[in-house]
Amino acid sequence: MKTNKKILIVEDDLFTIKLYTRLLNDAGFDTISTPTAREVIGLAKREKPNLIIVDLMLVDGNGFEVIKEVRSTTGLKKIPIITLSNLGQETDINEAIRKGSNKYFVKSNTRFEEVIEAVKELIQ
Repeated sequence: MKTNKKILIVEDDLFTIKLYTRLLNDAGFDTISTPTAREVIGLAKREKPNLIIVDLMLVDGNGFEVIKEVRSTTGLKKIPIITLSNLGQETDINEAIRKGSNKYFVKSNTRFEEVIEAVKELIQ
């Protein structure tokens, strides 16, 4: 079932982008993606996603800065953000939440369904 909701995936691992694109498309969401931190704001302003999924380790920066930048940009501040990262340290989790992430998932400890459910919960 199509929802007309758009998800921006910020992730530098091509396999993860493909996997979540397929899972989110199957759940009825449209997806766009970028592997770089510097493209996020322009892409978000142009595409107006309903939610952003961001990894913390990116080729040209980090997800903490992406979260902070989204939260301080007019027109984007209220977009829900899910952090999906391999970084599982409590300090990383707390930092992402403090900067404005709504949910945090450690990739290796998370079932795909949990992320899809969190997406639905945050944008329904």
